[in-house]
Amino acid sequence: MPKLFPVLIILTLASNVCLASEADDQANAFTEIYLSTCMKHLSQLDTLRTALKRVPALPPEKAAYFLSDKPGDAWSVPDKRGTFVLALPSDKNFCSVYGRKANTETAKKLFLALITNPPAPLTAKLVREEQKQSSLNGPTQTIAYEWSVPNAARKMMFIFSMAPSESAQVQVWGSASMVSE
Repeated sequence: MPKLFPVLIILTLASNVCLASEADDQANAFTEIYLSTCMKHLSQLDTLRTALKRVPALPPEKAAYFLSDKPGDAWSVPDKRGTFVLALPSDKNFCSVYGRKANTETAKKLFLALITNPPAPLTAKLVREEQKQSSLNGPTQTIAYEWSVPNAARKMMFIFSMAPSESAQVQVWGSASMVSE
């Protein structure tokens, strides 16, 4: 899999911007966690799982929400800027990060800056953009991009969802996975 060095440069530039609010700080933290876990380790999620064995996971009853009741583990990600959870289902090449609160527009801009400019020779393709109503989170917007090279059997899928409602259980969520055609 390609190195994510150009993506790291983008995030470094984004993280050096003086953010105006606590919600912007939370969006920035969400993006940093997403990049340093899901994006960085996408091609080697087993390595990430092994490294996280030393970290206490959430109890199964709390992890179930973040794993959609599938087997796997979820961890609280300590960060002074907000409450975040990393989830790794055990039977999938899938990683996700949840953010309780964040400026959803800032998080969306940071996500798009990461995802729309993949390192060469990969190309980015928008594969889904939709708005829905969620019973837990209110109005949500989901954006999905895939990275691939021409004629590749496997692609990298990056999904971002946001729920701007102050009463949303989760305001930002991002996932990264390997998908086959």
